[in-house]
Formats: sequence, C-alpha cells, structure tokens
Amino acid sequence: MPAADADPEFEPMLAAARAGDAAALEAVLLATESRLRAYVELRLGADLRTRLRNSDVLQNAYVEMLDALPGFAGNTRDDFVSWVTRIIENGILRQRRFFDAKKRVQPRTSERNALARILNEPPPTPSAEVACSEKRQQVHRALARLEPAHADIIRLALLDELPHREVAARLGRSEGACRMLLLRARAALALELEQLGLDELREA
Repeated sequence: MPAADADPEFEPMLAAARAGDAAALEAVLLATESRLRAYVELRLGADLRTRLRNSDVLQNAYVEMLDALPGFAGNTRDDFVSWVTRIIENGILRQRRFFDAKKRVQPRTSERNALARILNEPPPTPSAEVACSEKRQQVHRALARLEPAHADIIRLALLDELPHREVAARLGRSEGACRMLLLRARAALALELEQLGLDELREA
C-alpha cells in the first residue's frame, strides 16, 4: 500500500511535461500554483511590490522554467516546487539588483506595462519620440514574427490587459489553455525581442 503522503499522479504527469506534453505541463502548474504564488507573496517585499505584480514575477519564472524543464531531474511535487521557487528567488534578486543599481525611480517594469508604454504613451520630447518610434517598430516586428496565436494572446493579455476569462472567451479556449498559450507566447516574444536587441523589455 502506498504511503499516506504519496502522490502517485504527479510523477508521471511531471515526466510527461518534461517530455513536452503541454496538457501535462498545464496540470503540473495548476497543481503547484498556489504554493508558488504564496512564495512570491512571501518573498517579493513591499518595495518591489510597488514596481512588479506578483503574477508577473510568477510568469517570468514560468518562462525560465519552460526553457530549463527538459533538464530538470526531480520527480516529486516537492522537487518541482523547490526548483521553481529557486528560479523565483533568483528572479527577485535580479530585480532588486537592477533597481538598486539604477538609484532612481523606474517606470513600471512589468512586461505588459513596458509594451503598453512603448506602443501607446506619447513621448515627452522630440528626441524621445524618435527613440520611442524605433522601439515601437521593433515591437511590431517582433509581434509580426510570432505565430498568429501567440501574437493574438500577447495583444489581448499584455497590451489590452484583458482578464484570462475574457481572453479565453475571445479565443475560444479554456482559461488553462490560454495561460499555457500565453506562457509559450511570452517565451517566443522574449526570444524575438532579444534578437532585435530591445533591452527595455528584456529587463521587464
């Protein structure tokens, strides 16, 4: 008989996710999200919370996790949570170092706000208008290079800032499927922006 605290469903689910099964990955994240969100809430701190959303910190960690998952060697729920919390912690430390190094008040730094600021907010000076126009062109080029489904969910979730429920309704998908699609779309967008050299969003 298995031990009372055994988790017989999680290990094969994690193995399938590691092998590239999107549905299994969605199930793994749903099974661990409450613990990971609690960790972000505990560790983010009051100062960073004025600059970053908890959900953005978690999504950033998911993007990094997605890239590294094939090499993850753990098997249990606790293994996975421990691994992702280390990714979260490292991300929070990077953000703290970034803000400490700047020594000044930064603009809002979530990815959605950086995108919206570049695309929607008028620059204060003519020289800023030129620089902002170049960034807009880079963002639009990056979006144009994404798969249509990825570009659509980036526009709805990050630019229009619609809630997951409305995004799901517009795309005809479940909320869980939209969360996974957004995760993959953000990873794809980050790669395109890196190739185009748009530093502001890579720091977001």
